[in-house]
Amino acid sequence: MSNNNQQLRETLGKRFRSLSLIPRERRFYDLFERQATTIVRSADLLEQALTDAAELPARQREIKDLEHLGDEITHEIVAALHRTFVTPFDREDIYALAAGMDDIIDYLEEIADTANLYGITSIPEPAHELSKLLVQATAQLKQAVGKLESGRKSGEHVIEIHRLEDVGDSVSRRAIAELFSGQHSALEVIKLKELYTLLEDALDRCEDVANVLEGIAIKNA
Repeated sequence: MSNNNQQLRETLGKRFRSLSLIPRERRFYDLFERQATTIVRSADLLEQALTDAAELPARQREIKDLEHLGDEITHEIVAALHRTFVTPFDREDIYALAAGMDDIIDYLEEIADTANLYGITSIPEPAHELSKLLVQATAQLKQAVGKLESGRKSGEHVIEIHRLEDVGDSVSRRAIAELFSGQHSALEVIKLKELYTLLEDALDRCEDVANVLEGIAIKNA
């Protein structure tokens, strides 16, 4: 082996050894936990808004502010992803988790905005029930995200989110079926059907994020 080749091997070996000593960037965990807190706060405000319609305009503005905060956190995660050589888990999973959590916040804001724009002054019980399911699902997500760094199992939270989404499916189907019972005006049917659909879509996004978290846990077990 030539001296040049030997030197090259030694140089590369030193570089790889030094890379293995670089601490994994934990900033991602902080950002994801901040985002989870933003989601939980948004879901809590939405539940308040869909409990008392008089609270809707004020809560909608607060949720909009949180949606802007969520966008900023998402941008921070993506920027950190571009700057970081060694990530705590797969880049594709970091991006998928960031995008999924951002989708949840967007849906929560859209639900509040839609209810406010449509002038829904009487909140039907199914909408309130679906908002309560969202509060529970986002709380489970926050707990699962909190376990990412430690590597503790989050399977129980993922399972619970799946259960809550199934319950939401049933509530949404029954509510939409009731809309077509002939007891509602056409305009009311259009407004409430969209509201129920958005609420169910938000629960679906929670399940999507739960699936991403489950995949991360499996890969890093």
